[in-house]
Amino acid sequence: MTLGMAGTLLSNLFAFCQAVKTIMQTYFDGEEIMFSDLVKSLDDLTKHTKELVTAFNDSVTNEPDDKIDLEVVQQGAAKVAAQRILYLVDMAKADALDAAGEHRAARELAERFLGV
Repeated sequence: MTLGMAGTLLSNLFAFCQAVKTIMQTYFDGEEIMFSDLVKSLDDLTKHTKELVTAFNDSVTNEPDDKIDLEVVQQGAAKVAAQRILYLVDMAKADALDAAGEHRAARELAERFLGV
């Protein structure tokens, strides 16, 4: 089963959610890191997206190979989330280093992700 654009978008949504949750737990002691209305919007988007996938899967019962396996998509998203977390944390470190006057160290850290 190839999901194409739908799979990419689903993976990105789940990866973002996982990255937010992991960063929140690891670096902010479980405290929310987004405004409450954004948290609600993200939760609603995720819930409705899962409902759409379920509805899609129910409508393609004649072609089981065309169904979207959310478990598989979420497992793939976990790998993407790990990369995004590393990027976000390192960029935050680079910003902190730059603010502390450690411009060279900040630049070296940022260059790993900028391909310079």
